[in-house]
Amino acid sequence: MLRYAAVRAKGGGALLCLAGVAQGAVLQISGASAIKPLSGEVESARLKEGVAYFKLAEGEAVVSPWPLAWRALPKGTQLVTERAPHPAGPVSRLRLLKGDRLWLELIAGGYAGTAVHEGWRLGFKDGKALLVQGDESQPFTGKMRIKDQAGARWCLRLLATRDASKVVSGMAQEAQIKADWLRYLPRKGRCE
Repeated sequence: MLRYAAVRAKGGGALLCLAGVAQGAVLQISGASAIKPLSGEVESARLKEGVAYFKLAEGEAVVSPWPLAWRALPKGTQLVTERAPHPAGPVSRLRLLKGDRLWLELIAGGYAGTAVHEGWRLGFKDGKALLVQGDESQPFTGKMRIKDQAGARWCLRLLATRDASKVVSGMAQEAQIKADWLRYLPRKGRCE
């Protein structure tokens, strides 16, 4: 695994450096509770041994392991983390925005039916992850590209899938599969 370095860029932005992470590592996002999201301007970003730390005035968000080569955070970058309860375990989201424009989103612990991208939802068939929209489905693979309604191309990467604890619904117990993924606007038109 490559290591991270924290560097302060000119103009106050945090510079986020290249990192490598083992495919399939379970993503963990902390900083928000089910009651209160964490949001605000990123004051600084510190990257150490595969873990990203984002300092905000109201607290700190932590992502482990960080799954992507980083880029400089634009000055004024906003961060929002949310944690939603689910019987098979919570779903955590971290979003990075420039103004009101989303440019990166991480999801940890998504289950079948969780929104992935503009009408596409997570699904599973025979233990394999799918992107599902109505009656249409396609394999959700390691690295993909997908367009939004405005025509912008997004990079989409499935990071990991895993069996979750069984969910008790009435008298039956259902096996759940959970997934972690990342979607972001590419740099210079390329997905990493």
